[in-house]
Amino acid sequence: MSTHFNQSDDSGHLLRSPSEIARALEALAARHERVIVELSADGDQFGANLVRVDPGGQFIIVTASADERTNAALLARARVTLVSAPGDWHIEFVAEEPCAVMHEGAPAIRLRYPEILTVQQRRQHARHDVSPTLALRCVADAGGVAPFDARIKDLGVGGVSILLYSSDVMLEPGTVLVGSRIEVPGADAVTVDLQVRYSEAVTLADGSRARCSGCRFINAPDEIKKLIDTVNLR
Repeated sequence: MSTHFNQSDDSGHLLRSPSEIARALEALAARHERVIVELSADGDQFGANLVRVDPGGQFIIVTASADERTNAALLARARVTLVSAPGDWHIEFVAEEPCAVMHEGAPAIRLRYPEILTVQQRRQHARHDVSPTLALRCVADAGGVAPFDARIKDLGVGGVSILLYSSDVMLEPGTVLVGSRIEVPGADAVTVDLQVRYSEAVTLADGSRARCSGCRFINAPDEIKKLIDTVNLR
């Protein structure tokens, strides 16, 4: 029996309704699905199973790790991003205030109920891989207080995947990057607002680590199609 998640389109969905979030979490908990928390840019992870979802929408409980140092690293954080990948789905949510508890006689960790949850499946629009030799830049959140650079991994009319190399940058699902400027040599820069759908740690071909964040365009202008054509011609 496969876990089912309802969403309105095939590119992914950002859930804010408590009832929708509850359905998604309860589907994960019913099967004790695995959840992962990236603890460092070097690939350190906390892995557990989601075992309980409070019907009142106050908390969730995951199993504790067998490694006490990993538990301690998680408990030392005020908020964490949990990722689950049942089947061909990518589920991501942020939970706060982790604390150690006992659940059915075993060590566990309780966290506050998430307020936002993202569900991602297949993409609605095709994405075009960008050659590493092409000097594309995405100056993210150029209109905000904390701009940063990222390299574009792939690009489509529906959104963009970006690679981030700084361990200081953590993009949570639902984050809106205002005034993100996409630049490519020989073409006019395009300014868009992006909404983060998911983020995950990846290992690149040279063995280095980075974070890959998938974003959708909130206000994609017609210039995006021209930019994609420019990339395809290189």
